[in-house]
Amino acid sequence: MATEQGRDTRVKIKVGGEFVPIGGETTFSFKRNSADVDTSDKDGGKGTYGQTTISITPSGKLKLPDPGLVALDAASKANPPEVEVQISKGDVVRFQGLVAVGNFSAEFPVDVATWSCDMKNADTPTIDNLTSVVPAAGGAGAGA
Repeated sequence: MATEQGRDTRVKIKVGGEFVPIGGETTFSFKRNSADVDTSDKDGGKGTYGQTTISITPSGKLKLPDPGLVALDAASKANPPEVEVQISKGDVVRFQGLVAVGNFSAEFPVDVATWSCDMKNADTPTIDNLTSVVPAAGGAGAGA
């Protein structure tokens, strides 16, 4: 079995009624964080984790014209700054949901211009299975 390659996974953004890749994307990170919840009593320390927050941070080389990057830029300026995104590998949708877009930036050095942003789940994902290798059956909610 081959090792997972990041280059095979794409972040896509909803433009009109379809998901389009953000062109020039070179990397993204996916983090699931949960707040610590102290459930200790007077007899001892205990803990658990609370509500989960998902953070997605894509970046890449600036490539215009690019409908995905234009939609991402527009979402970062909206109020609220939300858009639906998908993370997929080929036909396998591994994550889909509404995210808030923040910290959108572009750098224009002498060399290649680059972009980056931070995304955070704005709602419960409809698909949330980052390790899936099988296309989701049944659409929304599949793999959640």
